[in-house]
Amino acid sequence: MLLIDNLSKTYANGVQALNNVSLTINAGMFGLLGPNGAGKSTLMRTLATLQLPDSGTVLFEGVDTLKQPHYLRPKLGYLPQEFGVYPSVTAVDLLDYFAILKGITDKKQRQQQIEQLLELTNLTQHKKHAVNGFSGGMKQRFGIAQALLGSPKLLIVDEPTAGLDPHERNRFHNVLSDISENTVVILSTHIVEDVSNLCPDMAILANGSIVQQGSPEQLVANLDGKLWQKTIEKQDIPTVKQKHQVISERLVAGKAQINVLSEQQPDSDFVLVKGDLEDAYFAQLQLLSSSNSSNQSLIAHC
Repeated sequence: MLLIDNLSKTYANGVQALNNVSLTINAGMFGLLGPNGAGKSTLMRTLATLQLPDSGTVLFEGVDTLKQPHYLRPKLGYLPQEFGVYPSVTAVDLLDYFAILKGITDKKQRQQQIEQLLELTNLTQHKKHAVNGFSGGMKQRFGIAQALLGSPKLLIVDEPTAGLDPHERNRFHNVLSDISENTVVILSTHIVEDVSNLCPDMAILANGSIVQQGSPEQLVANLDGKLWQKTIEKQDIPTVKQKHQVISERLVAGKAQINVLSEQQPDSDFVLVKGDLEDAYFAQLQLLSSSNSSNQSLIAHC
C-alpha cells in the first residue's frame, strides 16, 4: 500500500504545484488523470524520491520513503515523462547497466530478464543499436523496459503511451494489466482512454489538488440525468456557451455536437445522454474553471 498524506510543493517562481494532496493507493492499477500543468509530474517525481515536498509524508509498506529513500529505490520502477540516454550505448548494454544499479548482480539472471523485456517491448531486433538513435516511440518502449527491471513493487509511469502507435499502446496496456496484480502501478496521464481501459481506481488532479477520486464507474454515475446533448452550427457555439455549461464539443459532419451539464433540460432540442469517463473528466474541469472564475470575479469586486 502507498499512503500519500498532505503533500504540498511550491517552486521558487511561486508556482504551487501540489496543494495538500492525499491518496491511498492499493496494489493494482491506479489512474492519475489531469491536464498538462496540473502537477502530475511533480507528484510522480516526489513519489519516486527524486525531489522533496515542502510538507507531507509518503509511506510505502509502512516506511516513510521521503526520509528513507533507499528503502524504496530497489523496489521502484519509474518511467518519467522525459528521459535522457547515454550516447552511443546500445539498448542491451544500457539495460545491463541499469539492472546492475537495480541490484541484479547475477549475470545470467540479468541477461535472462533483459532478453524477456526486449521481447516484451518489441526491441529484440534493435538491441545492438544505440538508444540515442531510436525513434521517439522506440525510446518510449526502451523506457518501459528499464522501468520493469527488477520486478518492481511500485511502478510509476508518467505519460507512458506518448509517442506509441495504437499497436504498441495496446501491447503496453496488456503489460501493465499483467503486472498490476501484485504491484502498485500508478498511471499518470492526460489521456482519458488509458485510465478508462486499465484502472479500477483513479483520481483527477487539477491545479495541484485532488478534485475527485473513485472508480471510473462512480465518476461517470455522477453525470446520470445531468448530461444533455445537442447538434448546432459551429458559429452558434459562443452563444450557447454564454447560456449553458458546455463541457465538451466535437465536430460531426461539419456541425458541432455539444454536451451540456445541467440539472434540468436546457431546452426542448437537447436530449439526455449517458456519459463516459471523458465527459466526467471534462465536467470536473469545467466546474473547477467556473469556480475559479467566480472567485476571481468576487475578488475583483472587493
